[in-house]
Amino acid sequence: MVFLFCISILIIVFLTSKIKIEIKKFKYTSTLPKNKRRDYEVTIKLYVLGKIPIIKSRITKNKIEKYRKKGILKKVKLKEIEKEISIDKLPKLLKENKMDIKKIKLEIELGTENASATAILVPIISTIISFIIKQKVKDCKKQIFNIKPLFLNQNMVNIEISGIFEIKMIHIINIIYILNNKKGEDKNERTSNRRSYAYSYE
Repeated sequence: MVFLFCISILIIVFLTSKIKIEIKKFKYTSTLPKNKRRDYEVTIKLYVLGKIPIIKSRITKNKIEKYRKKGILKKVKLKEIEKEISIDKLPKLLKENKMDIKKIKLEIELGTENASATAILVPIISTIISFIIKQKVKDCKKQIFNIKPLFLNQNMVNIEISGIFEIKMIHIINIIYILNNKKGEDKNERTSNRRSYAYSYE
């Protein structure tokens, strides 16, 4: 009984814990050389019972590069991420995304080789981001969001972001479940199709 009680307490503590992500700075400039395009400093904290901090980790570009040189980390490729997050999963992921935005400052500069395309893309992207921010932010008056068109006849993106984001552990588990559940669904669908086809001849 004591063992089950302890396990129950641990499960409750785990499920009520949350992760706070503090982005002190994140900059991306597409016109710079590849090794200089990104610069970031992020602090990740784990809180148990939603309030007690127990783990803190500071992530910077220099620290990540050092780990990569030592072979501790490998470079994440976008193609590998695309395999895990297929297009059909995106609507459900967006719906189940329960991350709260406590504070955000987002500034984007966007330009393309075609001035007309730039003039169309900027308001569309601005509307989508504004909608997402309004859904996730409780006090929109304190948040800063600007998107500026660049008419320089070249493809370029400059992004600057800082902010504080929080997500509960139970929601992270739910997102992981959605990402990993698709394989099982595909198998069930194929099995179901084969069975229905086979029995149609009886």
